Amino acid sequence: MDNVAALNVFVRAAEARSFTEAGRQLGVSSSAIGKAIARLEERLAVRLFHRSTRSIALTQEGALFLESCRRIFAEIETAELELAQIKRAPSGTLRVSLPLVGMLLMATLGPVYHGVSAGGIYRSHGLVPRRMAIQPVSISQGPRIRRFFGGTSVSQGRAQRQ
Repeated sequence: MDNVAALNVFVRAAEARSFTEAGRQLGVSSSAIGKAIARLEERLAVRLFHRSTRSIALTQEGALFLESCRRIFAEIETAELELAQIKRAPSGTLRVSLPLVGMLLMATLGPVYHGVSAGGIYRSHGLVPRRMAIQPVSISQGPRIRRFFGGTSVSQGRAQRQ
């Protein structure tokens, strides 16, 4: 069992105060939990739990180690969320080659992709979009497109809002 998995087993057992419940949560037997905890205690050369036939309780060292493990898992979760945020934000180059229609769509594309400019192309990293012009835009769709994307017609949309 790798280090992070062993720490997860320890945290689950400490929070549940039961090897059986920790095993149920992780989908393994209580004996597998006990063996994983024993290996962790052996590796750390410290006793983490006081064990009896009916219950387990954290030792003082175990309580300190539990707090450290919780901080470690919180840091891992924070790092994963930061990476997810970076992945979700659009980046790179968007090339738009629509002579007249492109000028009309700039106002629509600008908020979606921050790398759009009226005069050409620029990278979106660290740049702020600026409004170049205000143009009225009308986007229409035929009945086949509405059916394909599951949209509603203008009259159906008005009826739903009223």
